[in-house]
Amino acid sequence: MAEEPVEIKGEMTLLSVLRLASVDLALIQDGVKSKQNSLPQLFDNSPLLVDCGQLGETCAELDFAALRRLLVELGFIPVGIRNIAEECRDLAMQAGWAVLRSGRATGAPSRGERPVEVVTEEVLTEDTPCHPLTSVKVVNRPLRSGQQVYFPEGNLVILQHTSAGSEILAGGSVHVYGSLRGRVLAGIGGDTSARIFCQKLEAELVSIAGHYRLLDDIETNLKGSPAMVWLDGEKLKITPMF
Repeated sequence: MAEEPVEIKGEMTLLSVLRLASVDLALIQDGVKSKQNSLPQLFDNSPLLVDCGQLGETCAELDFAALRRLLVELGFIPVGIRNIAEECRDLAMQAGWAVLRSGRATGAPSRGERPVEVVTEEVLTEDTPCHPLTSVKVVNRPLRSGQQVYFPEGNLVILQHTSAGSEILAGGSVHVYGSLRGRVLAGIGGDTSARIFCQKLEAELVSIAGHYRLLDDIETNLKGSPAMVWLDGEKLKITPMF
């Protein structure tokens, strides 16, 4: 029997999420540009999901077509919109948006001058306190799928494992004392001396100072082993820990 020419499967994929708290496109543009300036390599040609949960019924005032054009101009790939009030669904769909989740948002905000937030799904909140004079942040619990830990000021130490679909971003190096899965980006501010250390390398993506590779694209026999990822010139290298 011939194989099916195509296959459609549901998969969980980590996406950047733009959470809108305003329908003002100028404010949205300023907020997104601010994030891009701080992490240019992360948002370059990045698929983006827009969340309208904070807009409530005010989403009817949003120019969905102009929003889509704006995000494309800013270098994103808009993939869908979610948490949109029912009365705004048709407007979004007519503008070419894929509506990923319906439902009436609660707590509709007032119009106008509210900030725009660009985030990735669910920020991990429980970790050890970080002294303002130190540059090390320690996370003492597993990082689950969809969670992110972000520490642009220094090194990150994860004491347990990380799951597929999680994301780690650090201005310095990243140490994971367990299995490293998901995406891990070290040196996000451009520190080419940053490194990634882990007890068991199973990451989906590794990045140092904007140089990133999918692990499946890297020829290494260190998958599943203690490893260090570092940058040699323009090339990412993976070497044994011991």
